[in-house]
This record gives sequence, C-alpha cells and structure tokens, in this order.
Amino acid sequence: MIKATYESANFTFTAYGKTAAEAINVLKKGLDQHTIDYNLDADWWHAYESDIYAEQIKSGEAYRDSELLKVGV
Repeated sequence: MIKATYESANFTFTAYGKTAAEAINVLKKGLDQHTIDYNLDADWWHAYESDIYAEQIKSGEAYRDSELLKVGV
C-alpha cells in the first residue's frame, strides 16, 4: 500500500492507494474537498503540489515519523 502525505502549517493530509499515482490523486481530491470545506481559494494548494510525497507502507506495521518500528511479538 502507498501513503501520500502533504503537511501544511495547520494540517497533515494523508491518502492511501495501491499505487503512488492513485494515493496522490486521492490526496488531491481530499485537498479539493478541504478547499470547499474551508471556503479557500480554489487553487491554493497547487503552489505546494511539489511538497506532496508518497511512500510505501506495510499493513499491520507500526511507524514513527515514517520509519518502520521493529515491534517485538
């Protein structure tokens, strides 16, 4: 699974997908919805598009600051 993230000054946005492209596209849709919810300028987040990043994550694993934690069983 892929997690896409954008961290703004006030919020951290995340979205998930099977591919990086899917996760990023879902995140962009979420940013569009946030724009509607907060009555923001329609393209405010486009200037920060390069700050969106995607990373592979494993289901059933724990992470801290995007680093996999080794969890003893």
